[in-house]
Amino acid sequence: MANLGVFRDTFYNAIHALPASQAIAGPTATGVIPASTLAGAVENCLTLGGTSQTFTTDTAANIIAQLQTAVAAAQKANVGGFASALGDTPPPGVPNLFNVSFTVSISGTGITTGATLAAGTGVTLAAIGTLSPTALAIGAASVSRFVVTVTGASSVTFTRVQ
Repeated sequence: MANLGVFRDTFYNAIHALPASQAIAGPTATGVIPASTLAGAVENCLTLGGTSQTFTTDTAANIIAQLQTAVAAAQKANVGGFASALGDTPPPGVPNLFNVSFTVSISGTGITTGATLAAGTGVTLAAIGTLSPTALAIGAASVSRFVVTVTGASSVTFTRVQ
């Protein structure tokens, strides 16, 4: 990405500094889905496996911290040769991540019976229409898609849209 000066759009719109997507194999047993698999790109694609598992999101604080780390790393990488002169770019807490949204797609490949998603501390699960916010898609071709929004300093909302 070209160096555009001090008024870079990616600095003020944090999500634009991140890679477009990442694909990760998630856990195959009941447990916590780490923040590193939920945040770090504009679109985060996970594949889960197992039978009758309950997958819990990481805490909102960890998701926000992972997002901040990913934005800072991407921003620093984009300033080219100026990185060493600028130090930490952007400084911690800048840009403000309030209302930043990204997507998480969870594929049920390998899930043979019902799987559920549980909310970690500070995470709210919601859905649009008649979709269940907690019942995950089952089967190789099924995907549960969530829009994740930072709603506060230590709160995140996962809204199921598919």
